[in-house]
Amino acid sequence: MSLDLIVLYTLDTFFYASLIFLIVSGLNIIYGVLRIVNLAHASLFALGAYTMAWITSTYVIKIFGDSLVGLITLPLLTAVIVTIIASLALVMPILTYAHGKGDAFQLIVTFGLLLVFEELFQIIWGRAPLAAGQLFFMLGFIDIVDKKYPVYKIMVIAVTGALAIILWHVIYRTGFGLVFRAIAMDPEMSAALGVNVGRVVVIAIILASTLAGLGGALYLPVASIAPGVSLEFLIIAFVGLVIGGLGSFTGSLIGAFIVSLFRILSVLFIPELELVILFAVAAVVLLVKPEGIGGGR
Repeated sequence: MSLDLIVLYTLDTFFYASLIFLIVSGLNIIYGVLRIVNLAHASLFALGAYTMAWITSTYVIKIFGDSLVGLITLPLLTAVIVTIIASLALVMPILTYAHGKGDAFQLIVTFGLLLVFEELFQIIWGRAPLAAGQLFFMLGFIDIVDKKYPVYKIMVIAVTGALAIILWHVIYRTGFGLVFRAIAMDPEMSAALGVNVGRVVVIAIILASTLAGLGGALYLPVASIAPGVSLEFLIIAFVGLVIGGLGSFTGSLIGAFIVSLFRILSVLFIPELELVILFAVAAVVLLVKPEGIGGGR
């Protein structure tokens, strides 16, 4: 393989790792405060993508035309707001109800919620794939090692990298992060010491849904959204969560990158075994380190 292709595939690895990180980090945030693996979280990713497609094609093009500011700000902001509202209205009551009722019950309930979201998507937006690639093509391409590479993908990598740094700072260098980590370690003791656990849970759900909605909105310009995308990204995100480790911010980064790397390699060489390879990597990691690469006992 030539050097130019290696560089392009490396950038693609970071691009898809950026999107996966936004989902996995949200899953870890929810798990940290509620000890629930929220299988419906991938639906919020799909909701962000659906909202991005709808608002871009229905309003942005008609109002702003080819305005770059309009194509970036309004769709992304709308996708995040819609995702937060749906999370507070549908996801939070389910998570609150399922809290403390056992892992099996929580997995069944949250997966059922994912199926509800999938039905709602089809009722509202239909079964036909939706796309909105105007922003992708408007930003154009840049020459990298004698090859053209989309500026949009580089922008997504940069934005997600900045978000990762901000999240790390909030979690490990602020008072809220200290409270958040305390609740993740011992919610009962935190509540006994005067921490408003309920408020932190709401903030955590809003933050996680923001990351998922933003990830879906950033994903759409390079692909299309159709029924079943929630299940596809649920599998990918779950593998990344297992590899990285439950409740680990560093694990979110590691898991996302490993999943993206092996996904790119499998698509290049043996695309029919993509999911098999991902699950095989997860199995190897669990055999060597059951708590995940970034997880702790």
